[in-house]
Amino acid sequence: MNKYDYIKRQLAKTNKKNDENYIITRIWHLLDNYDIKINTQQYVVRSNKNQRVEYGLIDLYFPQFNLAIEIDEAHHMNDINQTLDEIRKNDIVNALDCDFIRIDATQSLEKIHEKIDQVVEKINLLIKEQWFIPWDLEKEYDPNTYIEQGYIDADDNVSLRLVADCCNVFGAGYAHGIQKSGAPHKFEEDTDIKRLKFFPNETWNNQLLENEEIFIEYNTIPEENEAYFQKRMYQLNQKIALFAYAKTSSGRFEAIFKGLYVLNREKSKDTGVLTYNRISTIMPTYYPKDVKQPLRIAEAYNNDGYKVAHFYTENQVRKFEGKYKKRYKIISYS
Repeated sequence: MNKYDYIKRQLAKTNKKNDENYIITRIWHLLDNYDIKINTQQYVVRSNKNQRVEYGLIDLYFPQFNLAIEIDEAHHMNDINQTLDEIRKNDIVNALDCDFIRIDATQSLEKIHEKIDQVVEKINLLIKEQWFIPWDLEKEYDPNTYIEQGYIDADDNVSLRLVADCCNVFGAGYAHGIQKSGAPHKFEEDTDIKRLKFFPNETWNNQLLENEEIFIEYNTIPEENEAYFQKRMYQLNQKIALFAYAKTSSGRFEAIFKGLYVLNREKSKDTGVLTYNRISTIMPTYYPKDVKQPLRIAEAYNNDGYKVAHFYTENQVRKFEGKYKKRYKIISYS
């Protein structure tokens, strides 16, 4: 798939919704920039009142800027729907930690164009930021992109194609695909890398909960669940670098990076279900051990002292600082 095919697919999703189609295509053509990626009908995970995972859709999403655009059509404008839309907006913002812009499609053409112009102006300003990385369709599926970057971040909506790709981001060095759902991390020895399905799958019913801050592994056959429970609790690694196998805006099922999770042993013992808490949305990436790597010049840490990234150039450090502001502490080797 090339960029033209990808963009056609995104715009085609809006064909039966006239307001969405008009506004989204106008935004795209006014931007007139092939370095920008758009997702229409972007999947987003939300938790319902029972803390079960739900999938919502955003009308237009710019993953490079974490910017969501919602188009309010006529049926959105009664009091009940406006209240529901506000709840949905808050759910999306909480789930993605994103900027959110609404465009009211019931207004005059002049007002709609004015709002569209504001969106285009905002994006054109963001493009000038140091941390902006132009869209490259092939590079975004290439593990080397994230290895060279020094980190992988769930907030960047990273999708990979194969389990081997997921492992290779962390320095596994697989030349071919693997048949398992993951492998032990070769550098962080207390961690396993796993690609899991979060929908009923044969006897497994894994779930992402609470805006993806928690996930559970559960086998519906009690004997098999207990056997795996005991193995994970007392033999296997307690941390999981998690990828969720789910449908993406490309229309395909891919492995979406979700972050680093740690087994909650007390909760797991109380419930008999393996329960994990997310401890970081961002993880450092690694070159394979048999590959000569550039000299590292700095590292970044979160407030808990976990290393989330390392850097090979001053430009990488500046981009990271510009993107994350003061969320992480950067320590220079020099």
